[in-house]
Amino acid sequence: MNESSFVEKREPDWKRITFLCDKADMSPTSLTNDELNEFIRLYRNVSADLALVRTKSSNVPLVLFLNDMVGRAYGLLYRSKRNPILKALQDAVAGAAQTVRRRKWFIVTSASLVFGSALFLFLLFFLRPDIRAQYLGITTSTGAHFSARALSPTPGAPIAENGFGEVIKQWTDGKLPDRTSSESVAMWGMYASHNPLVAIISGSVAASTFGVGTVVMLIQNGQILGALSFEMMRVGKLGFLLASIFPHGVPEISGLIISGAAGLCMGWALINPGRKRRGEALLDAGKDAITLLATSVCMMFIAAPIEGFFSFNPNIPSWVKVVVIVVELIVWGLFWTGFGKSPEEQLEPA
Repeated sequence: MNESSFVEKREPDWKRITFLCDKADMSPTSLTNDELNEFIRLYRNVSADLALVRTKSSNVPLVLFLNDMVGRAYGLLYRSKRNPILKALQDAVAGAAQTVRRRKWFIVTSASLVFGSALFLFLLFFLRPDIRAQYLGITTSTGAHFSARALSPTPGAPIAENGFGEVIKQWTDGKLPDRTSSESVAMWGMYASHNPLVAIISGSVAASTFGVGTVVMLIQNGQILGALSFEMMRVGKLGFLLASIFPHGVPEISGLIISGAAGLCMGWALINPGRKRRGEALLDAGKDAITLLATSVCMMFIAAPIEGFFSFNPNIPSWVKVVVIVVELIVWGLFWTGFGKSPEEQLEPA
């Protein structure tokens, strides 16, 4: 094989297909019908050139050059059709719902830790008033401290590192402070910045603690809710508290529970890897865990404007907030149980 004459003869086609590849890289639709037909013809010719060089030549640089050219043309010619943005978004939302259903037992466990610890502390305060006094001044972890700040209805109110007594004092008078529009926007920004951080910490800490860190944070956050509920019950304003925190609490607490499920999923993979190595088990579980963490962060973002503008707005009657809570529970319940069911899920017995 005379390589010099071969290259001289075939080089115009190689330059032409390179030009068409560059044009198609910017946008596949930029090729005219004639150019597309030419592209297909040149792709076949260059593929034949590659096969010939591999068979009859030992020129490695030439083989690599043609191989890269054919690979690039193949990738442009057979690449998958890109989904529109709205379709991609719909698929992502459906994937989140499917992952939550697939990991439902971790969701149930996470919810049990949050609400179970809240109920436990609520009942414990009845039986042991001395524990109640000690608990209100106990040092909280980072995640629990952030949750205490999120429960504060007062813009910019300081939350001491040694507990959340200030939050209780702000609530027990049964009145929500007026907020200006700028204060509501500022609180929205605060909720949108630190609440997702709580979700990320709650879920991601599991990988380094075999899930123990996630369990602790879920329990502490549940205890804050239980302690605050008990204090409001003592002054006869428990209903006021629940009506004020659950309009945003439905997506926000759901986000906390989902992030906890992500952590429990990774923790369980480390504790019980089965036949896999722990690293492999963690990698497999991490696929769903990442989806759950991303979902939890989105839930926190959804809750932020509700918390900033609606939940703590003193001009909105409590009965309106209760109606919103009921509607949210129904809508989110239908979403998590039925949205975007995969063919496999549809075949499962009811």
